[in-house]
Amino acid sequence: HSYVALVTLNGNLARLSIQLRLNIPTTPSPINTPDVMSTSVSRDEDLDECQQPELFCEVATMSGPKCGLGVAELEGKLFVCGGYDRAECLRSVESYCPETNSWTQQSNMGEARGRVQIAVIDGTVYAVGGCNGTTELDSVEYLAKAERKWKKMCKLPLARSNAGVCALNGKIYCIGGWNGQSGIKQCDVLKPDENRWFSIAPLNTGRYQAGVTAYGGKLWVVGGSDAWNCLGSVEVYDVEANQWTLGPSLLTARRGCGLAEYNGKLYAVGGSDGTHSLNSTECYDEETKCWIAGPNLTSPRSNVSVAVVQNRLYAIGGFSGKTFLSTVEYLDAATNEWTTFVPQTSANIDSLLENSLRAALQNVRSSSSTSSSPDHLSGNGGAHESTFKPIQTALNNEYNRQQHSPKAIGGGKQDILFASVQNSAKTALLEDDERDDHDNGDLNSKSSNVTKTVQENSINLLQQLAANKCTEIATAGNHSS
Repeated sequence: HSYVALVTLNGNLARLSIQLRLNIPTTPSPINTPDVMSTSVSRDEDLDECQQPELFCEVATMSGPKCGLGVAELEGKLFVCGGYDRAECLRSVESYCPETNSWTQQSNMGEARGRVQIAVIDGTVYAVGGCNGTTELDSVEYLAKAERKWKKMCKLPLARSNAGVCALNGKIYCIGGWNGQSGIKQCDVLKPDENRWFSIAPLNTGRYQAGVTAYGGKLWVVGGSDAWNCLGSVEVYDVEANQWTLGPSLLTARRGCGLAEYNGKLYAVGGSDGTHSLNSTECYDEETKCWIAGPNLTSPRSNVSVAVVQNRLYAIGGFSGKTFLSTVEYLDAATNEWTTFVPQTSANIDSLLENSLRAALQNVRSSSSTSSSPDHLSGNGGAHESTFKPIQTALNNEYNRQQHSPKAIGGGKQDILFASVQNSAKTALLEDDERDDHDNGDLNSKSSNVTKTVQENSINLLQQLAANKCTEIATAGNHSS
């Protein structure tokens, strides 16, 4: 997605390259975008169709907007637990697969948990404390690898929400938090094999909504709030010495930020300064022992959760200052910029379109009484909620493909073809739905074959519909320019 041209500057021949940016930054990037052009760059036509990354779509959104959720990496996927929206704290659990750009429902937790954090050890997920919407929790539950039911384990010594939770050396650390009155200093460590919590040295400053992670063999705690003030101070815990020491302060005091190690560096992401949600990030420079400004998020996010999955630093959900967010963005290591778009190869388009149609058919069949709450992912509506925004994703991909196509279809012919395909697609969907209504009790092989044929025809119609609609958009754009 770079364009190159030869230009003359002051009588000298120079090369000009322009890189396509899918997200326009709200402020200038503090780091220059690298020149990705090289003499060895391959042209699109030199690549196999399955290797051409010339299609983009938005990162799929979560089942609903929420913040204060627990996020961790689990077997190459984002694992998201609980959180809260404007209505309630949630029990729902879902996972995001970067390869398919889709979310999948997982087993709900036993208890609703907002303002919660999670950690993973050897494939087992631990959800620690949090809030159920009424009171702070001292309960802890875990989901063992290859199991589908959450189980209880030993309780925290003190009930708390908005604590910092992370794994280090096979143990789970719970740092600070909110006890219902103020930010607390208490810190505890769980030894899973003993099923017991042990108290460790307390923080120098009681805090909640702090960013907590393991970095360089130590625990780092940045920012947060003491109940009255937004903090910029940093504390570092030495496991061997059982001691907290002050670290270099943040450039901006922030609470509700995400903290993670990414490519050997420590990133503090988003948060709130006590007045506004922040889109700024900071990166700790090990050489200078200080924080430097990092690339800005595409959207302000307080109470945001972050995790590194497959060499991408993800920021998930949060509060923008106006609304709860269901969106996801990640830091692109190649450009050092945050983006909400992911590349798709053309080999994925057929499967994306098929999933889109099947999701649409399920939506037609589903009962109107099915709950749309993100806390009700299981049940009758679960089947069609594993793929999010599939139609838009497919159309975006097809639009990018058509934008680069040398062929163009005339406006009049295009309109006729589009209307025809659209009507045919609607007819196929209605016929399929009617068959389900009339033949509910007669599931013989003939009915199954007819339904399968209708579905296959509908898939083909949807493919034509997407392609021709996007060609129409592209043609209109070219004429207007």
